[in-house]
Amino acid sequence: MRILHLSDFHLSSDPLEILYGVNSYAHLSFAVDAVRTLRPQPDLVVVGGDVFHDGERGDYGILQEVFSGLARPVHVVMGNHDRLEVYKRTARPVPAADFPGYCSFDVEGYHMVLLYSSGTGAGYGELDEVQLRWLEEDLARSHPLPVLVFMHHPPVTVGVPWLDRINLLNGDDFWGVVERYKGRLCGVFVSHVHLQMCCFCHGVLVASCPSIGWQFSANADAAKTEMSGEWPGFNVIDLAEGRVCVRTVRFEV
Repeated sequence: MRILHLSDFHLSSDPLEILYGVNSYAHLSFAVDAVRTLRPQPDLVVVGGDVFHDGERGDYGILQEVFSGLARPVHVVMGNHDRLEVYKRTARPVPAADFPGYCSFDVEGYHMVLLYSSGTGAGYGELDEVQLRWLEEDLARSHPLPVLVFMHHPPVTVGVPWLDRINLLNGDDFWGVVERYKGRLCGVFVSHVHLQMCCFCHGVLVASCPSIGWQFSANADAAKTEMSGEWPGFNVIDLAEGRVCVRTVRFEV
């Protein structure tokens, strides 16, 4: 199975607006063009969050239009710039009124978990106690399927101090739940930091995808919002016969 993981579009309410030197709508179009060249095509699309720069003014129905040509299921993780209530009102198909921002589902013998780390109203992330209890129950209930976890905020440090101050605030609580199931975890897949990174934490793969817009510097002494100059991109996750392969695809703009 192949999963497309792309994130941090930061679409503006004005399609012509330039943010950090980037026209987000143009970059999204380039990203979709690059996806169409993949062989095989993805079986599933996970949008990792920050669809809009100002989620209060977003219309999440645009995602159905953008990815309609792929004819694949599209699942959305909420980022800190997104707004869950706006998403529930404007997404297509319309989510349930009581959708809490997190969910799970099974596909082709894998269990997918999408978490909601962005309910703090701030740049950093947190998983509340209700969600952590749900996660524990969900992982127990889905035994023995292999599991992929997607969320916006990394539950690890990336080595860039200003970014590490806005990661998952209660990462230890998250690991306290999932570590008991790490034998089934294919990986934890995140975004938010606008850079590609892979590491192992508690014996589990953690992989972030780059932004399809601007890329932040991964240098340890980088100033806040300092750019790297790297091309935008997305991640392709291939799953087969117990193997997990994460590949970053860059595209020119």
